[in-house]
Formats: sequence, C-alpha cells, structure tokens
Amino acid sequence: MSSRKILPTKINLINLRRQIRLTRTIKRLLENKREVLLLYLRQYADEYEKTYGEVSKVLSDVYSTYLKGVSAEGIATIEQFASSVPSSLEVKSNTKLLFGVRIPIVELNEESIQKQPFGDVEISPYILKSREEIAEAFKKILLLVEMESAIRSLTLELRKTQRLINAIDTSILPYYNSSAKYIKSVLDDRTREEFSRLKMIRRVLQRRRMESG
Repeated sequence: MSSRKILPTKINLINLRRQIRLTRTIKRLLENKREVLLLYLRQYADEYEKTYGEVSKVLSDVYSTYLKGVSAEGIATIEQFASSVPSSLEVKSNTKLLFGVRIPIVELNEESIQKQPFGDVEISPYILKSREEIAEAFKKILLLVEMESAIRSLTLELRKTQRLINAIDTSILPYYNSSAKYIKSVLDDRTREEFSRLKMIRRVLQRRRMESG
C-alpha cells in the first residue's frame, strides 16, 4: 500500500504515530514470546535427548533378557505364551497449555496390562523380567512421543511468531513510518507556505499603511 493514498491531515498523522507505538509494543511482546518459546524448546530438547538415551538402554536390556528367555524356553513355547497376551495396550491422552501452545499428554493405562498373562505356568524368569522391563519402557516411549509432539508444536508456534516479527519489521512498520514521514512532509510544506503567505500579506499591509500615512 502506498503512503500517498493516505490523506495528509494532522489527525491521520496522530493516528499513525499511535499505530507505530502500538506496533512496536506488539513487536516487543512477540520478541519476549519468542525468547520464552526458545527456552521451552531447549528444555524439551535436552529432556528428549536424555530420555531417548534411557529408552535405548532399557530396550537393549529388554532385548538381551528376552533372548536369554528364548534360549531357555525355545521359540515355539515363547510363541505359544505370546498368543495368550493381548496384542495392544490402552493409552490416555490429554492436552495442556504451555505459554498459549497446546501440548499433548500421553499416559499408559496400566490397567490394560495383563497382570498374570501366563497363569500358573512355569516360565523362565528371564521372560518374566523382560515383560516387566518392557512395561516400564512403554512409559518412557510414550514420554518420548509426548515430548516430540511438544517440540513440534512449540517449533510451529515459534515459526509463526517469527513470521509476525518479520512482517512487522519488513512491511508494517516501514509502511507506517513512510506514511507518517510523507504526511509530516506535506504538513511542514503547508506550514512553510502558510508562513510565507502570511509574511507576504504582512508586508503588503505594512506598505499600504506607509503609503496611506
């Protein structure tokens, strides 16, 4: 939009200056929001890296323990045991607000974990241990999912905030500033013209008084 399309009046100049102050305030708030979002992102990224390492170790331990159980029981027996265990688990999901950003919360429904899937059948303690370990690992895996979703949501909000700041810097404020500069220039020219006209009128009046006197 061209600043020339704005009518060069004092009222418009006052309004533009008010808009400039308001826009700068909004920009400062957005910059503060950006800093807070970056802080949360760093915290989530650090926690994600830490939890990812813990999950990798737990899953490695579970796999090692499970292989020992398979060696002790035989793959056919393990497959028979596995057929008696439900193939899925339930999770509970919710959301929380973090600085205006919706963050998902995912939790394992522990009631969906079968307490004694093998009944009274004698089974290798390695299988029982690996089952307990994987149940705990699921909680950390869901925590990873939650943190990954949080990082994605915070990143999207950060990008949106940065786009708004860029729009203010590259479009909105330059337009308001150039418009205000244009109007002030026109008003200053009018003031100078009015002042010159008044001086001329004053000289004419003075000359007439002198001639009449």
